[in-house]
Amino acid sequence: MLSTLIKIGEWQSEGKSEWDRFLEKPKIDYEDNRGNKITNYVLPILFDLDEKQVVIDRNELLEYRDSIVTEFKVIKIKGGNNKAIYATVPSGKLIQLYKTFFGKEDDANPEIELLEAIKKFDKNKLTDNFRSLLQEIYSLKEAALKILNKKALEEKLEIQKNEKLVMIYIKVKSAKHGIQNPTPFAKINEYEQFLRAIYGVDKNSTQKEDKPERLCYASGNKSKNSKTLSLTDRYNINKMFVTETKNYASMFSDNNYFLNYQVDENNQEKLDYASNYILKNLRVRIANIDHIIIPQFRNPEKVRMDLAMTNIKTKADLAFGLKALDELDAIVNYIEDEIDGIFWLNFIAYESDGNFFKSTELIKDVSKFHFQKIIKELSDVHWDFKKERFVDWVDIMTDYDFDKKERFYSVFNFHTIYRLIPIRKDKEKKNKALDLFKAILENRNISKRIIFDYFSELMLCHYFERYNSYTNIPKSSKDYFGRSVRDSVFKYLAFFQVLKNLNLIDMEETTKQQMEESLNPYEKSIQDFFAKMQLNQNQQAMFYLGRMLNSVEYMQIQKKIKKTVINLVNFNGLDRDDIERLRNDLLNKARQHGQMAKVIFTDGKFSELFDYNNWKMPPTEALFFLLTG
Repeated sequence: MLSTLIKIGEWQSEGKSEWDRFLEKPKIDYEDNRGNKITNYVLPILFDLDEKQVVIDRNELLEYRDSIVTEFKVIKIKGGNNKAIYATVPSGKLIQLYKTFFGKEDDANPEIELLEAIKKFDKNKLTDNFRSLLQEIYSLKEAALKILNKKALEEKLEIQKNEKLVMIYIKVKSAKHGIQNPTPFAKINEYEQFLRAIYGVDKNSTQKEDKPERLCYASGNKSKNSKTLSLTDRYNINKMFVTETKNYASMFSDNNYFLNYQVDENNQEKLDYASNYILKNLRVRIANIDHIIIPQFRNPEKVRMDLAMTNIKTKADLAFGLKALDELDAIVNYIEDEIDGIFWLNFIAYESDGNFFKSTELIKDVSKFHFQKIIKELSDVHWDFKKERFVDWVDIMTDYDFDKKERFYSVFNFHTIYRLIPIRKDKEKKNKALDLFKAILENRNISKRIIFDYFSELMLCHYFERYNSYTNIPKSSKDYFGRSVRDSVFKYLAFFQVLKNLNLIDMEETTKQQMEESLNPYEKSIQDFFAKMQLNQNQQAMFYLGRMLNSVEYMQIQKKIKKTVINLVNFNGLDRDDIERLRNDLLNKARQHGQMAKVIFTDGKFSELFDYNNWKMPPTEALFFLLTG
């Protein structure tokens, strides 16, 4: 995996400067919502130490260009307890500029954070002249406090609606310190040397030929520049390889990381680039949890990375995406494998607020062939159901977004299945859907009883409208309970088909029955359905009982009876006696309404198939096939 990360980093670092991986470009909009042009400005704020004042001037505004990010060193903001060391910031992060030169505003004894950072890193890099300069800037604190506010700046500069202040940097003028003309703070020698040292971009100048060769853990090669992995950004997937011991460093001693996790400096740079790319481009939500995708190629040096990454991301979107975008829906049944050679995918669940990276779950070693087969089976089942006459699949796969008040059509994939597995909000330590998906992706057998239990819980959720507890289940109402049952049953049937085609579940399949020429179209369609779904005798019996339930329910709805026979169903599951009791109740209700003729056929079929003395079907499985009918 590390060799692949190095290759991704090598690809991403091509044509980049030594500073690029540490810099942060501001968000730039060149047009508003109506298509009107927006001019983006960069503002210098002058600390004039000769006149003891803080100066801003509209005439000094610069129109934004990307080269300014490198020129004035717009360093990425670090989270946590890191000291602020920023002389240039995006306009929305002015507080970091203030902390750099004046400390935290609410501290009783605020410290100049840049001064503290230099002393902590290497006190020898703090010259008397630079210390004096920072202390003189600190004397402008009260004046700066009034100005270092985005709204106040925009008002004073008279920023118009078609203008936007996107970046701010500090300039300094001080004859005492040899700065005769206003100079960007980022270009002051002592500050620039500190940045070069702390970010390691001056490593080539300090290399010594007599340094011993040490093993680079990432590449497996020896190097004179190998040292303990040192990453400047906590939001970095490579942090996991050091601090998350259970997966990758189980035998490492905390006190010996300097020996056991040493990496060549050039490879550290590539690992940084790889992390940045993956966190921006190879992210996916599985069971509503953020994951990154880390590929592992057998021969990464032979892979064309741009095509490979695009291919992997497209497949991940097909497998896990929320909606079927038009262009994805069009190609879902025509996925070509464009990546030569063998590779595996690792899906790593993580938590982050943008300032740290913490891995929580790992789906590992998903082979290219198995992942391709999963996508194909999801796609094939989707299109098969779309063509079947016994189901309106397009209607079933059309969902309603209550927040946006719009309907959207989606393809059948893992996200569809996630919305079928009730997960209690904040009451379950494990995400049941994620555990199930992990087993599927890692090619492990699935227990059908667990899935039938999930279905039973789903029916209870819909019947009692427990949507506040199960927030991943689409909301419905009692009036639409029948539709909820229909949609859920057919989606579960599609899921079972996928699992059977992947050989991950044993459904006790039966061979297709011979069709008699005398069957009427209705009966033939049922037999076609049995053959398509490969239902065994017990499952067929419950299907016919479900047809009885549907017939009597319809009678009562026509007679405007409020409490219908659906209330006789135990949605926790039906054992043998529950089934017999429900059958008798249905016959009695049909008799009371004088419509026995409408249930005679289905009751006869049920009686032929229901083996009371040898009944062993689990209750939740019985519930599923009852509602299938």
